[in-house]
Amino acid sequence: MTRSLRFRLFLSYAAITLIILLAAGLTLGLVWQGVQARIIRSRLSASLPLTQRVVHGMLRQGVAPEKIAEQIADDFARRHARLLLVRHGRIIGDTADGALVGQVISNRLPNGGKRPTERQTGGVFLGSDGHKYFFALASLQPPPDAADRSPIWVVQIARRRFLGLNEEMAAPLLWAALAALLVGLAFSWLISRWITRPLTAIARAADEIAQGNLDFQLQVSGPTEVEHVARQFNDMAAEVRASRQAQQEFIANVSHDLKTPLTAIQGFSQALVEGVASDPAGVQRAAAIIHEESLRMSRLVDQLLDLARLESGRVQIRRQRIDAGEVMMAAAERFQPAARKNGVALDAATEPDLWMLGDADRLMQVFVNLLDNALRHTPEGGRVTCRALRPADRPDEIVITVSDAGPGIPAEDLPHVFDRFYQAEKARRRGSSGLGLAIVEEIVRAHGGRVGVNSIPGQGATFWVRLPQGPTARG
Repeated sequence: MTRSLRFRLFLSYAAITLIILLAAGLTLGLVWQGVQARIIRSRLSASLPLTQRVVHGMLRQGVAPEKIAEQIADDFARRHARLLLVRHGRIIGDTADGALVGQVISNRLPNGGKRPTERQTGGVFLGSDGHKYFFALASLQPPPDAADRSPIWVVQIARRRFLGLNEEMAAPLLWAALAALLVGLAFSWLISRWITRPLTAIARAADEIAQGNLDFQLQVSGPTEVEHVARQFNDMAAEVRASRQAQQEFIANVSHDLKTPLTAIQGFSQALVEGVASDPAGVQRAAAIIHEESLRMSRLVDQLLDLARLESGRVQIRRQRIDAGEVMMAAAERFQPAARKNGVALDAATEPDLWMLGDADRLMQVFVNLLDNALRHTPEGGRVTCRALRPADRPDEIVITVSDAGPGIPAEDLPHVFDRFYQAEKARRRGSSGLGLAIVEEIVRAHGGRVGVNSIPGQGATFWVRLPQGPTARG
């Protein structure tokens, strides 16, 4: 559970939510310090005139400063404040149980406390206990009948405290933070499920494919990236199905093509062993058939190995500067005797200087396969034409075409002509292993080119090869 992507996403979102709440709380605390300082100063300044009137009234009634501080101590305690009464720079009244009575603080009073002033002053000072205190003070002239007519300073003090924050705001903020945390966790869980649900489906689909259910289709849903992965997965599954089917067909076709010569070899060799073919002519015929079928098997195995090496990329294409037209003409020259024997006209022509970088032996294999295919499907009296040229619309390419006068290829078979062991139109495959055109396609691709076929039933077929042009004759 803890190693799952869903849990890790949930944990990440939960951590982010918690960090945001902590940052918000810290920011609120810092902001509240400034707000609280302004509130305290404002309250001290606003309440100072009232305190002056109260103290002045009690002084007129003859109440001693020490008693005044005792009588109003509870009120200041409720306000988390403190009142000091100062005369001649010495504290004569303290609402905090008289703790500071008798101490000298003249250095903190305007003019050392020597002359009264109607203007209120205030500020911040650092107490002996290490805490910061806000204060607001003003002078008070005693009644005319007072024994000591020296001014009395009324000093209101309040410490910067977070007690007010705790009492007034802590509980609501705590509940709000808890609610935000719960909502954040709920959203984190939902978002993690929303993100991981399609990934979980992909993992389940992979398990289905691994168990052999190649027809399983994944529903495309979720974010754009996940949808892209789902589409790619479905495409991959389709390719796996196609590859599995092609593999099965390949094995079936190889088995069929190998079984035919093996059956012939087995039959005629058995005839020789059992003495059925006892006359010299029969023995010679059986031996010839065995030899021919063994050669056929050898060619098939060689083609299979060649195709496998080409598809796997293990065949190295030795690129040299060659004239593709000359290679085609050399291939056509090899087939002239066979063409004359079958009563087929073989016409080959090329433009000069069709230079390219390629493997002459492999390209010779391409042209030999195409010419052999064309001659096998051209009836007596027909014509096979091969051309090598540089097209006007694509001067950077070399085009080689091989056309026959055979029965042509049906339209539904054209997309499968280059498939291995393709079984359609078997009349065009007589004497063929069904691998030649597949090998042609792989060799042309290895040279960075393309190969295709155009055909109209009853009017023959034209195979074309497009190869990239290389250095010129002067290059």
